[in-house]
Amino acid sequence: MARPNPDKLLIGCLAVLYALLYLYAIGDLDIARAGWNWQTLDWQWQRLWARRGPWHFEAVAMLELGVLVLLISPANLALAGLLALLLAINLHGALALHANAQCSLSQGAASSVGLWPALLAGGACCAPSLLLVLGIPGLGAFVGLFAWLLPLSLLLLALSRCWQRRRGAPPVLWLL
Repeated sequence: MARPNPDKLLIGCLAVLYALLYLYAIGDLDIARAGWNWQTLDWQWQRLWARRGPWHFEAVAMLELGVLVLLISPANLALAGLLALLLAINLHGALALHANAQCSLSQGAASSVGLWPALLAGGACCAPSLLLVLGIPGLGAFVGLFAWLLPLSLLLLALSRCWQRRRGAPPVLWLL
């Protein structure tokens, strides 16, 4: 049996951790003493796309796993998976370029520019509340920005990976 590659294991763990943190940030994952239970709503197609905010969708089911409560929203789960996949692909490219010594420290920092909006995308639901608590007078000017964090992070992660490929990063299939 072949030993797992530590880089692939690290990338996989970070991608799963990011997806869980994203779901926690948007309120679809929580820690509570809930027990073990499964609840669903009556099935309706329009409920899959019911929005509770920009790029955040309503849940169609709830899964209680002891101390974890997961609200099942297929659209939110797909977005979390897409962000985690793009993060993993970018980490793979950055590690491969670093291992091949084809990028310096400053270029490595530039290749991770797409990670920052991805990390902030989970805060798009909570940031207006935080600004209100902090008392920033121009709250209305900032609210429109938060709706763009998720699409911006997806775009920057994709562009970052394209840039890595131009610098000589291996193709994504090598990750498997």
